[in-house]
Amino acid sequence: MNDDGDYDRETLIMVDNPRKLNPSVIWLLFLFLGWSYGSMNEMEKQIFYYLTIGGFGIWALYRLFTLNAAIKKYNSQAAQEISLSPEDVDL
Repeated sequence: MNDDGDYDRETLIMVDNPRKLNPSVIWLLFLFLGWSYGSMNEMEKQIFYYLTIGGFGIWALYRLFTLNAAIKKYNSQAAQEISLSPEDVDL
């Protein structure tokens, strides 16, 4: 904490690390269990994904190409919630 009562950049980065998604873990969960939306706090989509068996395969194929971008977006939003810029966090 600095003299102004605000947290310094290093402290905010350490606080952010537990909230950050690990892309390797998310990819393994997606490939073996079809789990990706639930990790990003979108349980409604995850339930619908399971009920439709991955959108009959079409939604699963789409997710293969968009998962990396979704992980980066989630990590960026999590960093911004604690007042970090995307440049401060290793995305």
